[in-house]
Amino acid sequence: MSLRICRSVCVAFGFILAGVGLLLGFYVFPLLVNQQVDDTMKLVNGTEAYERWETLPIPLQFKVYFFNVSNPDEVQNGAKPIVKEVGPYVYDEYRHKYDITEDEDDTFSYNQTQLFSFNENASKPNKEDDNIIVAHLPLMVISLMAEKRLMSELLGTVVSHLFDNPKNVFLTTTVKKFLFDGVNINCSNGDGTVRLICNQIRRNAPAQLKVPDKGVDGPFVFSLLSYKNNTHDGRYKVSSGVKDISTLGEIYAWKNSSTVDAWKPNGTCNNIYGTDTTIFPPHRTQLSRVNVFQSDICRTVNLHYNDETEYKNIKGLRFVVEKDMLLSGANYSANKCYCLKETKGINGEDGCLLDGALELYRCQNVPLVLTFPHFYLAHEKYRDSVEGLNPDKTKHEIFVELEPVSKANIYKFFYTHAICSSGCIDKTDSCILSKSGTVLRGSKRVQFNIFYRPIHGINLTNKLAHSLMPVFWIDEGVELDDSNINLLYDSLVYPMKILDGVYWTLIGLGLAIGLISMVWCMLFAHKPKHLF
Repeated sequence: MSLRICRSVCVAFGFILAGVGLLLGFYVFPLLVNQQVDDTMKLVNGTEAYERWETLPIPLQFKVYFFNVSNPDEVQNGAKPIVKEVGPYVYDEYRHKYDITEDEDDTFSYNQTQLFSFNENASKPNKEDDNIIVAHLPLMVISLMAEKRLMSELLGTVVSHLFDNPKNVFLTTTVKKFLFDGVNINCSNGDGTVRLICNQIRRNAPAQLKVPDKGVDGPFVFSLLSYKNNTHDGRYKVSSGVKDISTLGEIYAWKNSSTVDAWKPNGTCNNIYGTDTTIFPPHRTQLSRVNVFQSDICRTVNLHYNDETEYKNIKGLRFVVEKDMLLSGANYSANKCYCLKETKGINGEDGCLLDGALELYRCQNVPLVLTFPHFYLAHEKYRDSVEGLNPDKTKHEIFVELEPVSKANIYKFFYTHAICSSGCIDKTDSCILSKSGTVLRGSKRVQFNIFYRPIHGINLTNKLAHSLMPVFWIDEGVELDDSNINLLYDSLVYPMKILDGVYWTLIGLGLAIGLISMVWCMLFAHKPKHLF
């Protein structure tokens, strides 16, 4: 073989080698990894993914913060409430699915229990027996419900009996009693009016109120979370992702229905869709929306891409709640079906609530109002009605961070402009096509409030200033611990780095051989020929 042919072969071989690297990096490796991710994440009985889905390998952290009222006596006489956040009181939340049935339509049906266990170490220095002074929810809830039924004047005659001679509209109790053990409502040994009111309460009792069996004399017990502890909230039907991985974890039905009846029928508010936050389909991108169905507020929460993040040296994509989630239906047409007009506003007016508030009357059968913590993104009328709140986007927004499996920086090198210009927000390595969908960390953060204002017939409320009284807020979330981070790194991130190295080496080596051979050819082509 002549020297010229040899050099030409070297040039061709180099560029072919580089082409092979490009082919592997752009097509073959992504295809193989995507398929591996899909096969690993599908819910198939007997697999590790199924076992982790059935019983969460690590508990969620359920953090509760209360708004301690600093000036209860002054508020009773018309002053603006001053509150101070206390907490967190941290509970480990264990979830387990049971009575699981595999259906023919690529779905699983199941019930799921939640079990709360107080975490002393994570809560320090806070303890469950700490005293708190908070809004008297049993008194105010029943008073507002009685007002709605035109029975508040009758209720006013027995308030002292039902609530043990309250001095004001605030409750001094312990954290454990307020959350789980309960606060008694005295429906025993009463006269005809007491029995009438208590029968009305029994007929319309929300989940937070435990009532004795009919005909059994005893107190009614109000607590915030006992109805959720070691119980299930209804049967779910979700996609296994076997036939279509993009639907993995998607909730198709809850309580044997694809809709709820908590909102107005004209619109999409009652539609059930999204996952339950513990599992997401893979291949999320910056263009994706993350949808999460929350049974405790009877609706789906939508999140959109916000930023690229890093958690314990693993890159992630951060999705945050959309700002229009709690916009008033009076001004934002998509939220009109959330405007029930069941709960009177801050001044006792009918109509939609203001921006940043969602009434839960039909969902929870109580006149509670949902907002983001510390009235983050809420209307100034709500923020101005209470002192002591400090809304903070970082601390108070709902978010989830999902782990992306990058198919190499080659996408940046050759396709950054093409891909990013078509819609990606950040022109970096995060403009990638394949995602595992693994949750690195996330938090659902919501606050529960109740309107404080004078209620006809309830003398304790006569001098109250109009306010949206914050009661407590929760931060329910998860952060992968070190063992699971290491598992994720070893099974996904590290192999991807090896693949990155393989095809970059092939590309670099091929280009080097090709370019050196070309230079070699050019040098010899212009080398002067000797006569002898």
